Amino acid sequence: MPREHVPVEELVDLSRVGPGTRPPTKRELRAALPRGWALDDDGTTAHRDARLLFREGWILVVGMVCFGTVALYWFQDTLPKGWAGLGRFALAAGAVLLVGGVVGPLISKALMKR
Repeated sequence: MPREHVPVEELVDLSRVGPGTRPPTKRELRAALPRGWALDDDGTTAHRDARLLFREGWILVVGMVCFGTVALYWFQDTLPKGWAGLGRFALAAGAVLLVGGVVGPLISKALMKR
């Protein structure tokens, strides 16, 4: 994923950052950047922070595991016994993973646009 570098001035009003007439420090610039942006080492540009996905992606995974476990518990009596039941469960789990693979990135992309 290529990192797009954007000048800090486009994201932050520099006249409101830092006291008085001195230029803002890197710490003040980092604090003033919108969520999802990280300051580059040069202190003049910023890029999208990919770590946001790792910080908040666990919510989607935990939710899918919890709701899947509850659904399996509730519907275990409706599945046939033996290989037929195992096959149906595998198809249902595969469908959930496929939908999660499509919906998960969409949710992550929407969070990154905030």
